[in-house]
Amino acid sequence: GMLNRCPFCRTPLPHDDPSKLAMVQKRVQKKDADAIYFLGLKHYFGELGLTKDISRVIELFTQAAELGSVKAHHKLGLVYYTGNGVKEDKSRGIHHWQQAAMKGHVESRR
Repeated sequence: GMLNRCPFCRTPLPHDDPSKLAMVQKRVQKKDADAIYFLGLKHYFGELGLTKDISRVIELFTQAAELGSVKAHHKLGLVYYTGNGVKEDKSRGIHHWQQAAMKGHVESRR
């Protein structure tokens, strides 16, 4: 079925972390906002064999947000507002939440 296929290219999803990472990296190189956000999440949680790296997370989320990812704006808002791994910056957090909310992200409207 469709659940075990790449949502972008429809190829079957790999089962091992290095292959999953290679597939994501291919989309990241093509400036795919969702793939960049996804890679940021993997760095955030230290998944797919990646180390937790908040500066890389911020870099990836920022790039994804600039490419239109509302989820990336929302997560940047969370990271900055709470100071989770970065210097707390409530106004910057609120700015990202506003950006996400204006683009239709429901949770960011609260």
